[in-house]
Order: sequence, then structure tokens, then C-alpha cells
Amino acid sequence: MSFDESLQLSRQLRPMLPRLYHLSRRRIPGWDLTGSQSSAMATLVDRGPLRMGELAALEGVQLPSATSVVNGLVKLGLVERRADPADRRAVVIDLTAKGRRQVDQLVERRNHSFALLLERLPAQDRRLLQDALPAVERLLSMGPAPENTPDPEARNTGAPAAD
Repeated sequence: MSFDESLQLSRQLRPMLPRLYHLSRRRIPGWDLTGSQSSAMATLVDRGPLRMGELAALEGVQLPSATSVVNGLVKLGLVERRADPADRRAVVIDLTAKGRRQVDQLVERRNHSFALLLERLPAQDRRLLQDALPAVERLLSMGPAPENTPDPEARNTGAPAAD
């Protein structure tokens, strides 16, 4: 496949990804947490116990916002604050057993909901999606494109990319 063909594929695929993401994360009845609370819990599942500043940075919010989100989750019994084993003066945030159960239930409900969506496709289309999964995994494992991505205009003219 040439670069131009890859570029065309990118133009077709990239706009679909946010829509696919939103379909997979659509609101589940009975899940009454805010998007920020759900996101913080997902981050704790992925990363394990975190200091408040680390959680705020990963969530892309200011410390007061992260603190407010965590306070709400603590009140619901979904996360807890405890001493950091590496530095007893510091505090880490972690999911409680109840929080882990809630996340597990949410993931399973979302998987079920997405499976119902997939079931609407013909079996052949579902097989094509399944066959593409290894390529998607490889793509995700590569991380972002290099920072020195060529300027599309420079590529077409043969001139060096602008800095």
C-alpha cells in the first residue's frame, strides 16, 4: 500500500473513531456517575492507586477539580484515600471493593450493549472486523506518529518540512 493509499485510509477511518468510541461508551441506565467520575474510576482501574496530583494530571484537570470528583466518589464508597506505602506522609486514591464491582458491572453492561450493536451487522462483516483486530492491536502498540511527521505540502513538492 502506498503512502497516498494510507492517507486515504486515514481520511476514511479517523473520523469514524470518535463515533465508535462514543457508541462503546454510551450512557448505561442505572449508572449514575458523571463522566468525570467514570473517567477517574477508569484511570484508577488502568493505573492503580494514584496520588491526587497524578490523577489530576492523567485526567487533564486542575487539582481542585480532581479533589471534587474524588470527594464525590469517596462519599459513594467507590474510592478511598489511604497512606502511600512509598511515603506515609502522602495519600493515594484507590478503588474500594465496591468501586471495582461497579466498574466490572459497567464494563460488562457496555460489552453487552456493544455486542447487541455488532449483532445488527451481517456475520461476514463481524468476521471482517474480527480479522482486522490483530492489525488494530499492532497499530495501537506503536504509539503516536513520530513528532517529525512531514508537512503534507513539503511531501508533495519535495521541499523539506517546515519546523
